Amino acid sequence: MEQNLRIADLISAYLQQRLTPDEEKELNDWLEARPENRELFGTIANEHNLDADLAAIKSFDAAAALEKIRQFPQSPIRKKIIAIRWPRIAAAASIILCLSVGGYFILHKKPIGQTAQNQPQDIAPGSNKAILTLANGKKIIITGASNGRIATQSNTVINKTAEGKLNYEQTGDAQAEPMMNTLSTQMGGETSLTLADGTEVKLDATSSISYPVAFNGKDRRVSVTGQVYFKVKHNTKQPFYVSTGGQTIEDIGTEFNVNAYETTKTTLVEGSITVNGQKLIPGQQAALAGSNLIISEVNTDEVTGWAQGVYQFNGQDIHAIMDQIKRWYNIEVKYAPDVSTEKFYATVARNKNISQIFYNLGYTQKVHFKIDGRRVTVMK
Repeated sequence: MEQNLRIADLISAYLQQRLTPDEEKELNDWLEARPENRELFGTIANEHNLDADLAAIKSFDAAAALEKIRQFPQSPIRKKIIAIRWPRIAAAASIILCLSVGGYFILHKKPIGQTAQNQPQDIAPGSNKAILTLANGKKIIITGASNGRIATQSNTVINKTAEGKLNYEQTGDAQAEPMMNTLSTQMGGETSLTLADGTEVKLDATSSISYPVAFNGKDRRVSVTGQVYFKVKHNTKQPFYVSTGGQTIEDIGTEFNVNAYETTKTTLVEGSITVNGQKLIPGQQAALAGSNLIISEVNTDEVTGWAQGVYQFNGQDIHAIMDQIKRWYNIEVKYAPDVSTEKFYATVARNKNISQIFYNLGYTQKVHFKIDGRRVTVMK
């Protein structure tokens, strides 16, 4: 019973994006232990109505959730299970995450023997996690979904691969009215998918793409937010368009990166595209400056490094660097007065703990970092 309630507690923390690295490993160990564990995770998680912007998680029937966990057979979990008192049991098991006045609160205790004094401050990198919103409004948490077929819409099968990637496979004629899906990531998440036409897409943290499950019209149109990398399957009879932040991008057979976090910037890696009617060649970037489109030469390796699993900092100041890091590591950034305006040059793998990035940046002795939970203070 205590073990099942511990799992409920971990699922609660996952949905609120407050798992520690140790807790994330504990939950992943449990998910990998048995296929039934992933099925239960998906059932509980998908009963939450996640808002499209992922900013809130609404509660569902607490009694039903508690009953699921009570009835579920215990299975191995590698970490020692700590004792939990009943008020916390009731809160954790019910998985109530957004509560009105008078609701329950989910509390956490550190594992026995763990103290703030003997635990180094560090933050693990993001991982492959996303939420798929189907045409009927149902939301599927990809992390908890089993591999293989997860849904079928408009004669198109949606599969999840062993690597956690979504793959759309059209098996028949699509409906005349396209069915739209949206795939989105939160802070600390990334994901990949292959659209029904074979186009490959990768999403960075806090990004999204909306697209038809099958392309049956005269063209193919998707819209994105955040940062997305495309390898478009070229089809002269059915051009591919991407809409985002004041730009409309038309593929002419290509690979390109779209960054719409703030100012919308489209960078061409291979092939050819037009952006708002202006043609780009590989190595060029189209950026919006008000209503004007500015085209310039850029280092494509630096721009697209995130999609290859690395950060390439090439003459950026600490504010620009931390803007990238905060989304991937799900952190809050504060700056001390008179922080350095020094330019930094470094290449760091994105699968490293944040301390490794800070070590490389701090090597110049021009900037230092203080980690307090998920808050990072940048100091001179």
